[in-house]
Formats: sequence, structure tokens, C-alpha cells
Amino acid sequence: MKTNCMKTDWFVPLVGLAAIAAAVATGKAYLDFERETRAGEALTVTLDRLYQDHQLSMALKTLHDGDAAAAARRLDWLLCEHIVRLDSELPSADARTRTYVEDAFQRIALVRPRVVPAKAADSTTDYSDDQIVAERILSRASAAHHTALAN
Repeated sequence: MKTNCMKTDWFVPLVGLAAIAAAVATGKAYLDFERETRAGEALTVTLDRLYQDHQLSMALKTLHDGDAAAAARRLDWLLCEHIVRLDSELPSADARTRTYVEDAFQRIALVRPRVVPAKAADSTTDYSDDQIVAERILSRASAAHHTALAN
């Protein structure tokens, strides 16, 4: 009888310790996974910034080489790429972020030279899809600004 009671007295604490050890191991695995995910996101942001810096340095090199028109095209292409990306992220953004981005689009629309879609006869001017889409986005932001001023 004593042996039977001793076996059951140790069984409950042993199961409790096993449950605690499993919870700690699961928690550690989850935290490691979260840490890896955040590190991956940080790496993605860093690589994106490096890509942008590389594009800017290429435009700067082109400018230093004396081809201001090509540098301007490259910078405009980079700006339009950013505008299109920001616009695609707007639906999932919070209200404050949307307000800031739309305000920035309005200010950019005021100072950025307009891009006219290339004509079939004009083969010297070559506009990317991003430039044409960004032009529409900025026109929409400018129209929204003018509508808000009119009200």
C-alpha cells in the first residue's frame, strides 16, 4: 500500500513539471521564431534601402558624367517607383499614414514636372509604366487637393 501511494504522490508533480517544461520549450521556440521573423524583415528593409542608394548613386554618377537628362530620367523613374509602391500600400495603412501619404502626394504633384505619355512618333522619349501610373496617382492627389480647397 505504501508503494502504491508513493507512486501516485510522485506522478502528479512529475506531470506538472513535464507540462511546465513543454510550455517553456514552446515559448522559447515561439520567441526564436519571432526573433528570426523580425530579423528577416529588418534585412528586407536594409536591402531595399541599399537598392535605393545604389539607384541614387547611379543617377549621381550619370550627372557627374555630364548627362543631366539621363540622370533626371533615372531620378524620376526612382521617384515614380516609390510613388507606385506607396500607393499600393495605402489600402492596408492606418488613417494617419494615409493622410500623410496623400498630403505628400499633393506636395509632390505641385513640384514634379508632368510626364506626358509617349507618342508613337516620338521615339526619343521613353516612359515606364511606373511613370505613367505615378502621373495618374499624382493627378488624382492634385485633384483631391483642389476639390478640398474649393469646399
